[in-house]
Amino acid sequence: MLKISIVHKFDFIDNPFNSLHKTAISILPGIDKVITVFYDPESKCLRGIVSEKQNGGYEAKELDVGTISEDLNPFRKDKTPFSWYNEDSAPFKVKKKNSTPLIDIFTELENVVLLLRLPGSQKGFSDLIFLYFNENPGNFGVSNSDSPLSTESKSVIAFLMYNSLKGIIESKQQNWNVLSFNNDRTRKIISETERLSDELKRTHDNYGLSLVKLCRQYLKDHSRRNNISYVFSESALEKISNFSGELKDLERIIEEAVDYANNLYSNATSEIRISEWHIKFEIQYSHTGEMPEQQTTIGKYTKTISLLNKLEQAALVARKQNLKLTGTNVGHSCPVPISAPAISDSLYNHKSMITTLLEKYPEKWETIRTEFRPLKNIIEKNR
Repeated sequence: MLKISIVHKFDFIDNPFNSLHKTAISILPGIDKVITVFYDPESKCLRGIVSEKQNGGYEAKELDVGTISEDLNPFRKDKTPFSWYNEDSAPFKVKKKNSTPLIDIFTELENVVLLLRLPGSQKGFSDLIFLYFNENPGNFGVSNSDSPLSTESKSVIAFLMYNSLKGIIESKQQNWNVLSFNNDRTRKIISETERLSDELKRTHDNYGLSLVKLCRQYLKDHSRRNNISYVFSESALEKISNFSGELKDLERIIEEAVDYANNLYSNATSEIRISEWHIKFEIQYSHTGEMPEQQTTIGKYTKTISLLNKLEQAALVARKQNLKLTGTNVGHSCPVPISAPAISDSLYNHKSMITTLLEKYPEKWETIRTEFRPLKNIIEKNR
C-alpha cells in the first residue's frame, strides 16, 4: 500500500509532479514502478522521483538525473503525448546505488513501460512520467491471465492515463491560480488595513496634540484672568489627548475643571495643578439632575454658575480675612479684582438664571446666598 502522511496544506501548492506518484498508484494499484522527470522552477533544474514497491507499499525517493539530462532532452522535446517502450527500445534503467538511485541509459527492459509527456513549466519541453506495468493485465485485476497486453489495450490505457493525469495537473494548476489570486487580494487587503490603521493612529496622535495645545491655551486664559498659574499634570494631558467628545464642549470642561480646582485649593496663591480626576468628560452625558454640571444645565447656565462660584470663593476669602461681605470686599477678594458696581450689574444681568439655580440647588453657594447683600436683594425681589 502507498504510505500517506497527514498534510497541513493544499496538495496543489507544491509542484504537481510531487503528488502524481500517489495518484498514479491509486489508479494502477499493482503497478511496479513510477518515475517522474520534471523541471522545477524553484531550483531551476531537472528533478526526478521514483516510487517502487517495498514492504507491501511504495517508497518514493529522489533520482539523480543531472548526469543524463542531455540524454533525456529528446524525450522531453518529443510532441507525441505518450509512447510505449518494450524490450527492444527502452530508455534507461534505475540502478540502486548508495541512498540516491541513479539512471543509466541501456537497451533492454524487463517491464512494459508507458511514457506520458505532459505540459511542464519549461518552455519547449515536456515533463515525463514513466509507468512500469506488468506484461500481463495483472495491474487491472485480471490476475489469472498470462497473456501480454494487446496493442489495443495499450492504446486505451495510454489514452486514459494521459488524459486523467493531464486533467489532474490542470486542475491543480487552476486551483493554485485561484489560491494565488485570493492570496494576493488578501495580502493587499491586509496591507491596506495596516496602512489605514497607521494613518488613523497618526491622525489620532496629531488630533490629540491639537487638543492639548487648545486646552493649554484655555488654561493660560484662566491663569491670566484669575491671576494664578494653572498647569496640567501628565495624566491630565494624556486624558485630554484621548478626548472623543464634541470639540465645542472642551472649553466648558476645562473651565469646570478650573472651578473645581479653585474650590479645592482655595488657599493656593501661586500655582494650581489640574489633574486627570479634575477633568470630567462624562458630564456631558449625565442626566442625574443632582449637580449643576449636567448637560442641559451647563450649556445654558455656564456663565451664571461660573459667576456664582467666583463670588462664593471670594466671599470665603474675605471671611477668612475677617472682612464684611460687602460688594467692595468681595470684589477685591476675587482672583481678578472687580468693583462693587460691576458685581451688581453682573448679578442683575443673570438674575433670572440665578433664581433658577438657587432654587434647583439649595445646597450650593451657601455663603453668598445668606450673607452677601447684593445677592440677597435679588433673592428677595424674586420671591
